Amino acid sequence: MATSSSTVARSRQSHSALHPDDAMALRAAALSTWAKKNARMIIGISAVALLVVGGLLVWKYTQAQRRAAAAEQLMALRANPAVNTGTGARALESFIGSYDGTTEADEARLMLAGSRLNFGKPREAIADLTRLANSGSPLAAQAAMLLGSAHAQAGDAPAAIRAYQQAADKARLRYQRIDALGQVALLHEAAGNYTAAVETYRTVLAELEPNSQQSTMMEMRITEALAKAAAAPRR
Repeated sequence: MATSSSTVARSRQSHSALHPDDAMALRAAALSTWAKKNARMIIGISAVALLVVGGLLVWKYTQAQRRAAAAEQLMALRANPAVNTGTGARALESFIGSYDGTTEADEARLMLAGSRLNFGKPREAIADLTRLANSGSPLAAQAAMLLGSAHAQAGDAPAAIRAYQQAADKARLRYQRIDALGQVALLHEAAGNYTAAVETYRTVLAELEPNSQQSTMMEMRITEALAKAAAAPRR
């Protein structure tokens, strides 16, 4: 019986195809040949990779040690009763210089600014607080809040309002946002800008739980501010 052309084709194809094990052996041989030809390059790449990984591990270890030392020293500063004195201020400044770039240094900046405000020196605190409030630090919102207090103490109400608003915008927790907006509203009211005060009070009210003691107090403030607005002479 004559063999069909399709059968012959399949037979030829089956004889020409490599077995999977043979194909794998050929690829391994090719890879081995390439590796021998490029041995220096492979060794160089491996050495660079080891240096990078080793350097990264050393850097991480060093940073961890630095943060641990910063945390320990900051704890000691907090426990020192002299931290709010002139000597304490110098100790905080020295700590900040040694551990700049850490969260602990930012905490020390807040402590130093608070000390300066306690001594009635808001202008000495404003520059550092402004930088911290505008940074990506986790403490930026707290810095902005303290910056608002500094500007208010210095008698610059518009700057204080901007700082408190910045604190509200950066706040990660609802109570922080409420506190900041509450200060904004109070400053507007103190300046006789009752319309802005009412708007801000209403923003705060929207953040509060309905029918809570806080929401009731906020509604009373809104009513009082509206009454003051109605009684105030038109400009």
